[in-house]
Amino acid sequence: MLRVRGRHLQLGLMPPAVVGDRASVPMHTVVARELQVLGSHGMAAADYPRMLADVVAGRLAPERFLGRTITLAEAPAALAAMSGPTTPGVTIVRP
Repeated sequence: MLRVRGRHLQLGLMPPAVVGDRASVPMHTVVARELQVLGSHGMAAADYPRMLADVVAGRLAPERFLGRTITLAEAPAALAAMSGPTTPGVTIVRP
């Protein structure tokens, strides 16, 4: 479903009911269409207390990752714009 030179980002694991004991990626399609396949497993739940303590203590500043805040009405245009160049930072959608 990706366009040529498209990008797929998989955050977290897919449920075993969907992929069995492993996921398969059609590498011939990835190479032929020059696709990017990126993944991130995430962080272990046991590490959250330390990370949150670092946020409270000011050692981590997650607000530095925020890019902009938009309304729910602006979300469709923001999603459509993702097919072109994007700016750094996380976009927050507020109702």
